[in-house]
Amino acid sequence: MAERKVVNKYLPADFDPKKIPRLRKPKIHQKKIRFMLPVRARCNNCGNYMSEGTKFNSREEEVTDETYLLGIQIYRFYFKCTNCSAELTIKTDPMNCGYSRVTG
Repeated sequence: MAERKVVNKYLPADFDPKKIPRLRKPKIHQKKIRFMLPVRARCNNCGNYMSEGTKFNSREEEVTDETYLLGIQIYRFYFKCTNCSAELTIKTDPMNCGYSRVTG
């Protein structure tokens, strides 16, 4: 048990940290979040209604090509229909203080 709690790790004399490959971040930064549906939504694929307050595991991304007054960021959310698993997309609409449907 004590071997796991070592403070110092052994590094060989020929160890070079520059040779270790680094992970590169993707250009589109999407975060996985737990999202509660802010408005009632209807799937265009199957016609299923999803009520306001339904929780989803969704992806969030910042819309880079659109901004609102004084640089207010616009976000896009991707989530799936509870019935047919088709992807639905909404984005924030700061002009109308709400959300607008993009796809689905």
